[in-house]
Amino acid sequence: MVAPEAHPVTSPESARPSGARRIWKWVGVLAVVGAIALCLTLICNNYALRPASRQAMQARSDAALEKAIAWIAEHPTTYRTNPTIMYFVTQIEALSNDPRLLPVIEEYRRRIIPPRSPVEAVWGRVFDSQAPVPRVTSADMRFLGLDTRWNLYGIAPDRVELTPEERAGLYTPDGNHWGTRQHQMLSLTFYRNFNGSTPELDRLISHLAEGVATDAFFDFRVSDNYIQRTTYVLAAGQPQLIRARWVERILDYQNPDGSWNYCWYGWCRGVLEFGFKYNPGHPTVQAAWALAMLKYRYPQWYTEHYQ
Repeated sequence: MVAPEAHPVTSPESARPSGARRIWKWVGVLAVVGAIALCLTLICNNYALRPASRQAMQARSDAALEKAIAWIAEHPTTYRTNPTIMYFVTQIEALSNDPRLLPVIEEYRRRIIPPRSPVEAVWGRVFDSQAPVPRVTSADMRFLGLDTRWNLYGIAPDRVELTPEERAGLYTPDGNHWGTRQHQMLSLTFYRNFNGSTPELDRLISHLAEGVATDAFFDFRVSDNYIQRTTYVLAAGQPQLIRARWVERILDYQNPDGSWNYCWYGWCRGVLEFGFKYNPGHPTVQAAWALAMLKYRYPQWYTEHYQ
């Protein structure tokens, strides 16, 4: 008679997975859940599950623009020290012919004309494209950010001195990325608006707009940066790159008083930038300009995206 084969006795402790295995199991579960959540977030950011009708979307956009212009007219102190944003206000007024913006613009014009500095002389060309501008040196712009220096150069390239590095950065097709690329595109748009177009400039702006639209696809936070991308791509003359869902999400986050928050639930422009006490003037003027461009400059956009 053959004795049955003996089997080792396994204790309950040895049958349990080790601590390291349990940790890696949970890491895997969290990674899968995170990947699913990211996919759903990107889908929500870029595709509407229930598309609105064209009439409903246009009515909603018109109502949002009306409330935004009312807010801008009532809160000039929140943005009037930012010349770039004030330029946007002049563009909103030029498109909409809304008389509520005229006092805001006139007050700004009186502050910079006659100019008290070479930099103010450049911004004076917003009101008079032939206004004389003295030489604007790096010392004159030493307290300004790179995006503002680029904007000044775009308005008066023959009078504003950029360093070789700054000028190279403005004209590089792929040297700027997240955040900086849209400012580069806007400054080149300034250049084209104030100094005329060339085929090379048009190609560069179109290339940059495609990169900015790619950034918008992945950045789902409806912060100032989110609104800015849509606005600057429209200003660059590339409405075909703007997804309907991006505009819908911008409208979703308008405050009842007509403004927009700078941050999205406390998550601001930078990936590691958080806060709540930011000025709403910057995102509100940008959102209003985007809606004004869609209404008055690119009305066909609604026809192409809605039934």
